[in-house]
Amino acid sequence: MYDLCIRIRIWMITAALLALAGCGTTPPPTFYQLAEPASTRLSGLERGIAIGIGPVNIEPYLDWPQIVVRGDGHKLQLSEFNRWAEPLKDSISRVIIVNLSNMLETTRVFKVPRRNKTIPLEFRTEIEIARFDGYLGGDALLVARWTLYGRDEKALLTKVSIISEPSGGEGYDELIAAQNRTLQKLSREIVAAIKANQ
Repeated sequence: MYDLCIRIRIWMITAALLALAGCGTTPPPTFYQLAEPASTRLSGLERGIAIGIGPVNIEPYLDWPQIVVRGDGHKLQLSEFNRWAEPLKDSISRVIIVNLSNMLETTRVFKVPRRNKTIPLEFRTEIEIARFDGYLGGDALLVARWTLYGRDEKALLTKVSIISEPSGGEGYDELIAAQNRTLQKLSREIVAAIKANQ
């Protein structure tokens, strides 16, 4: 009986150690960030037209640290090991701001709401993101409804943009690069609307 108790204790300790060892082999998550480098031509004194971006809103299904990808049928997959390094809404706002700065050669593109309101805005764009996901090995899809406002906050244009971009690869790196490209195309549409109303 004594030997049996010792064997059970040894077995329990061994099982606990194996469980701990298994936990130790779980890979850490990989963190991703949407990115668009600012043009070096924009360094120096502040200049250009003043534009506000925001608010930018995303659908609740996207508001997770985990990256959302499409599965079969109506399934969504949230990857525990592939995550956004910052809230997705903030990332989208930042990239569009940098894109518009680059494309319009202005350093006066601001996130709205903003603290410093000393520079009056000539335009403001409000954006609702309905879809911003894709398939691994397939296309990234951006569906956005956006409104361009003028200096007096009068709506100049409201548009729904549906933008698809092939990822060209099987992994998360390729999908997120394709998502960056969809934001660049959306930014071009906003720039075209601004130029048409200047």
